[in-house]
Amino acid sequence: MTPPTTMLDIPRTAHAEPDITIYGPEDCPNCEQAMRFFDRGKIAYTKITIEPGDKDHRHITEELGYASAPVIVLTFTRGANPHTVHWGGHRMDMLMATKSLVANIRAEVETETADKAVPVSV
Repeated sequence: MTPPTTMLDIPRTAHAEPDITIYGPEDCPNCEQAMRFFDRGKIAYTKITIEPGDKDHRHITEELGYASAPVIVLTFTRGANPHTVHWGGHRMDMLMATKSLVANIRAEVETETADKAVPVSV
């Protein structure tokens, strides 16, 4: 079993926004709360509906070791250290840390874009 995930597992900066996947059953109030949270922050995610025994259900229960929904997986694919961070259940601390990370990435991208802007002389 994987050790419990904490906010410290989410990096403070990254080269790009992580891919976010929310696993849960069709009727999942905590999944809905997480999706509303990400929607309010305009944070992209993919929702995968699981059914007992299907491959996605086996993935989160057997491979990741979770028994409660939602299971949220952040996948960092860019940079020198590709990795995933995941947690199960409604974890406002982890949602807030994810929101903060995405805000930092977006601010960095905006700064880089502004730095590359060429002034127009009149």
